[in-house]
Amino acid sequence: MRTLMRLSLVLEMAALVLPAAHLPDHGASDLLIEPEKHFFLRANCPDEPWHGRHLVALPTSHQLGLENFTVHPETPPLMFVLVKVTNGNYALQGEGGSDNLSAIPFLAALESTTGTRTSSMAIVYMSKLSLQSNKFYLTACPAGYVCVADQWIFDDAGTDMVLKNFRFAGFNGKWEPFKDAGKEGWHVYWKGNAGLTHSTQLDLAPVDEDG
Repeated sequence: MRTLMRLSLVLEMAALVLPAAHLPDHGASDLLIEPEKHFFLRANCPDEPWHGRHLVALPTSHQLGLENFTVHPETPPLMFVLVKVTNGNYALQGEGGSDNLSAIPFLAALESTTGTRTSSMAIVYMSKLSLQSNKFYLTACPAGYVCVADQWIFDDAGTDMVLKNFRFAGFNGKWEPFKDAGKEGWHVYWKGNAGLTHSTQLDLAPVDEDG
């Protein structure tokens, strides 16, 4: 049975020592926990060499991207459970975290504060939980960014249960891989529609948990 929970989420970046700074509330309240089916992010671009490859956290930046083809063995995909919020969007809860709910991982868009229409993705961690509050708060983020974890949308699934066209609802754009991570691979950015050369669709593919 789905469980209706009111949560206050205070998030901080993984593996980074950052000062806390109050960031805007994005209006997500009354979190509705979906059944614990796991999904991973996969590129859907038949004309590109990375078609069908899954996204990982690249080791230096900890931001999400496509791993270089020369990396062996390949890094397993990040897996997420969908968390529906009452604004109609979703948050993506990752695996792991502490047993006492003091560090729950979520996927966040790193939205630039300089006005550029380019956002990367990274895992952030919830550091406090309050069942009395009903707001989704982001209170720590790398300098120059706003971390937004409650603005993910996608199309309905077909018979294959793949949730197609995963995207960021913060502004109009498309996914674009950039070869800016050296030998590690390509960071994948949500970018405004100008200057796109290798736009890529991302899908949320279900994990075969019986295999």
